[in-house]
Amino acid sequence: MSRVVVALSGGVDSAVAAALLQEAGHDLIGVTMRLWPKSRCCDEKDIEDAAELCTLLGIPYQVLDYRERFRREIVDPFIAAYQEGRTPNPCTRCNQVLKFSALWQEAQVLGADSLATGHYVRRSGSAPAQLWRGVDERKDQSYFLYAIERELLPRLLFPLGALRKEEVRAIAKARGLPVAGKQESQDVCFIAGDYRSFLREQGVSGRPGNIVNLYGETVGTHDGVINFTVGQRRGIGGGSAMPLYVLAVDAKRDQVRVGPAEYLYQDQLRIHDCNWLGELSPGREERVTVKLRYAAPPVSATLRLGQGGEASLHLDTAQRAITPGQAAVCYQKECLLGGGIISEFGIPAGSAAE
Repeated sequence: MSRVVVALSGGVDSAVAAALLQEAGHDLIGVTMRLWPKSRCCDEKDIEDAAELCTLLGIPYQVLDYRERFRREIVDPFIAAYQEGRTPNPCTRCNQVLKFSALWQEAQVLGADSLATGHYVRRSGSAPAQLWRGVDERKDQSYFLYAIERELLPRLLFPLGALRKEEVRAIAKARGLPVAGKQESQDVCFIAGDYRSFLREQGVSGRPGNIVNLYGETVGTHDGVINFTVGQRRGIGGGSAMPLYVLAVDAKRDQVRVGPAEYLYQDQLRIHDCNWLGELSPGREERVTVKLRYAAPPVSATLRLGQGGEASLHLDTAQRAITPGQAAVCYQKECLLGGGIISEFGIPAGSAAE
């Protein structure tokens, strides 16, 4: 019988993961990370729900106080990214730094052989181990896991990877789990409303600057680049014969660049802070499919691996509003290859160099 630390969020997915692991004969220890005072995930009510589940299953339970580390390693970089004109996705970093790397360290202290979560993703094999998309395409969470350490893969268990959400709900109901009907959390867990309101609550204010067109001409002013993201339409102001969209955000110049919708389409981008779960070498080219946002459909592309954790992608079909700060996550068929953070994009497809 192996000892498994199971990460419990207080929701139905991690609860069913724990129940299935126990039925498979594993010796379980439940843990929950306390992350943020007011959160959509792992708040005080979630901790109570996780504790009730562990009592029902008869397994030990611990709450880990990660609030200071969450602030330092997740929230502060999130704020800094907006100040630098990028649009971050903190969930990928949280999975990398806290929900897997830090939790595995805790699991080792507890004498565990494996770490389990309720993510909808599959692990295939052990030498070498791979991550595959979850069977439920609507719930597949592999996008958020591209940055976890490859060395951890053999130690990870994902009991829900081959299940669909409705099956998970049915399992919870059939086993009388107290969270069987609980609604799932959405969006960034530590933001209760609009991200701009959150930044203001954290004392972040932007510097005023100019809104410029394709030719560098000033067409308006703004109160701070933190209020803008690529593809945005609202908040630019009027005075144009055609709708204008944010094409780029330049925090160093406090400048927001705008133009017509067709200039949002690009087919080249660069990524940095790359993490590859397979054996990839600098200088190689790979045919991949890539997701530029969690909810975006995958598109075919050529991946060119560079040095120092950088790479470039050439998309077969130009995509709308490629956004610095978001993750570009690459796949080969069902296998998660890895990815990185979008740092910049190339010349808009179909336009002349400017």
